[in-house]
Amino acid sequence: MTQPKLTFLLERLQTLQNLANWPSAKVPVTALVTEYIPELCKVPYDYLFRHNGQAMAECTLLVQDYLNLDILTANMDVYNFEAEAMGAKIKFFPDHCPDFDRSDYFIKDPSDLNKIRFGGLDQGRFPYLIQYCKAYKHYTGVDTFPIFSAPWTLAGNLYGIENLIMATIEDPEFVHEFLRRIVDDYHVPMFHALNDAVPGFAEMDFVDAFASVPMVNVSIVNEFIRPYLQRELDKLNMPGIRLMDTAFFGTAMLEGKDRESFEEFIIWSNGRFLCIDPDAATLGADYAREVATRHMTPLQIGISATYLEFESIDNIVALVRDYVLKAKSGPTPAIFFFNNISPCTEQEKIQAAVQAVKIYGAPGADADTPYQIPEFRSFEEFLKYKLKNNPEEYTFEWVKQSAYSYLL
Repeated sequence: MTQPKLTFLLERLQTLQNLANWPSAKVPVTALVTEYIPELCKVPYDYLFRHNGQAMAECTLLVQDYLNLDILTANMDVYNFEAEAMGAKIKFFPDHCPDFDRSDYFIKDPSDLNKIRFGGLDQGRFPYLIQYCKAYKHYTGVDTFPIFSAPWTLAGNLYGIENLIMATIEDPEFVHEFLRRIVDDYHVPMFHALNDAVPGFAEMDFVDAFASVPMVNVSIVNEFIRPYLQRELDKLNMPGIRLMDTAFFGTAMLEGKDRESFEEFIIWSNGRFLCIDPDAATLGADYAREVATRHMTPLQIGISATYLEFESIDNIVALVRDYVLKAKSGPTPAIFFFNNISPCTEQEKIQAAVQAVKIYGAPGADADTPYQIPEFRSFEEFLKYKLKNNPEEYTFEWVKQSAYSYLL
């Protein structure tokens, strides 16, 4: 397979590399998207999330290109991959994301822990993930590596998060053994196997939604969450591999030493201070910048999916401007983040918000810098253009399965 030249992604990655020149660097625009990809591409969810990793790679890259994002994190089905490969029941749907069968948890008692064992890359959707990574590399020349569920959140899905939290009180040794099994018997051999199958393994990337306050408190973080993330690194025993654990919230609900402890955990597990709405809205962008500066770490700040979906363009632009200007007013880099863009969000709003980050995140831009709303282009118009101008060599086979099939 001939390696095509780098296309739009090269410019976007340069924005990130230029952060080494901070403050003479742009604020990168990043986003998490899940439902937005199949909705924008008008493709059945189960086709993208289950059946065709190459189609998911093409759609992910097209959405990133269309939205003018420097980094797009496609969650795909990140919370379910390991569980499905273990044998847990996952339900798939044409019109929304897959989910656990929560009427029948995979782990019901300590006797079930023996089911937590890595069985190889032919299990579950590992072949799909490998197909995705290889297609992404072919289209961009850039390595990518899957994101997985962190030990605590994976345990919460396998056993039920309410059950898991109660067990930390009633049977803490069971919880410790549960988490040890996930790390030692599943994640560590899984990462070693994937490292042999997919190039580009430089970081263990996890999502950890169940590590959010108020679902957990700082005591749970310190006893059951952080130690098993550290265990991932220790047991993997691959010098140079970094850790990234994210997708949790709740800083603003804490005070005093508890807040400081949780913020330190965020910085340790993210390599930056992540402060996005609702925490950023409550604490303020000035507060987020002060914490990042005090710890001399980058700041990642962003607005909520709800605000982006329901507020007016004027209000969205004003909030983005405020966050960006305050976030970049310090000695460490600022990164802007749109968290899990809702599939119902108008395309015009997203384009206007991204434009605001680009304008006010430029070196030297300030509150007096004029804002100019971008000329709107629909995804259909963009797709028509890409069908005729295809340096990435996308197959566009997925279009046959989409509501855009008439464009072929």
